[in-house]
Amino acid sequence: MKILVLILARGGSKRLPNKNILKLGKKYLINWSIDFAKKIPFVCDILVSTDSKKIGSIARKKGVLVPWLRPKRLSLDKTKSHEAALHAINWYENNIQKVDALMLLQPTSPFRRLKTIKEGIRIFKKNKHCSVIGAEQCKYNSDNMYFKSTEGKYKSLKKLFKKTTNIYRSNGSYFLTSPYGLRKNKSFYSNNTFPLVCKLMIESIDIDTIDDWKIAKKLVNFKFN
Repeated sequence: MKILVLILARGGSKRLPNKNILKLGKKYLINWSIDFAKKIPFVCDILVSTDSKKIGSIARKKGVLVPWLRPKRLSLDKTKSHEAALHAINWYENNIQKVDALMLLQPTSPFRRLKTIKEGIRIFKKNKHCSVIGAEQCKYNSDNMYFKSTEGKYKSLKKLFKKTTNIYRSNGSYFLTSPYGLRKNKSFYSNNTFPLVCKLMIESIDIDTIDDWKIAKKLVNFKFN
């Protein structure tokens, strides 16, 4: 099995400027995801897609692929993750090799556990390469994909409109899908998407604002693996 890890890291960020290259602890935020990706089994390459020369330079020093600067049309505020991902996987499979899976790791989720990711790969393989996404338990509505747990099984839900129990929502920490599924669905989600439930709160931290950043800085030395 071959997995291509993709890290999408735009240079522009309005709510937390230059967040992908802020120093969290002793290393750049993007390097948290790069270092973590190097530990994941079955990974054949790590590709960073960015429109920033500075981010590209930092990533290359870590020995990962930064084959181009992402086109401006795919680096806008309104650009969807799957659009940039399709650009990356199409280039990689046309120029390097075919892969069985594409794993998206967002730089803004630095506190991942290898144990959790390995479970996600197991779910992916067991369920014939259906999409698997990181999820956390919740009790309220937002724009995320939801999953309802019943007797150990999960049912996908598009949205919720009231408080309830045994509900999980996508947390943005992890996406795993097949290249075929991404091209077919034009999304990391499909009608048969499985949640990878992150059991520790720290795994679901998504740094997007200054408050998120303050929380991450307080937790940077927390031992959670």
